[in-house]
Amino acid sequence: MAARLIPTPQQLSWQQMELTAFLHFGINTFTGREWGDGKEDPALFNPSELDAEQWVRSLKDAGFKMVLLTAKHHDGFCLWPTTTTKHSVASSPWKNGQGDVVKELRKACDKYGMKFESISLRGTETRNVMEILPDITTSLSAN
Repeated sequence: MAARLIPTPQQLSWQQMELTAFLHFGINTFTGREWGDGKEDPALFNPSELDAEQWVRSLKDAGFKMVLLTAKHHDGFCLWPTTTTKHSVASSPWKNGQGDVVKELRKACDKYGMKFESISLRGTETRNVMEILPDITTSLSAN
């Protein structure tokens, strides 16, 4: 029976990518702690030398075909400017609160022909990575 199973088009698309980089970058990069609690001062976030293009070039050179960014981790810190919380890049000194890691990374992926997805791992939005893969592969097959 198992020998006769055929992957769905979405599963095949996912398998053909072979390598996906799962990036976790956020406030804890600057606290030195592995786990945050949502009480971190956003002023600590200041990646003044962030170069999303360098990340993507390196990943592409290593054979990766997709970047999956945790845009909002369990601590709630958002890597894009948002008005829904003060716990985001909008409250940081980085680019005077106008920085947007998600946007910069997406732009770099577009430039270098890499697929891009972002996810949130916070509260009721938290889902197991294996649960989101069907959503990701569905959006990939639409691209």
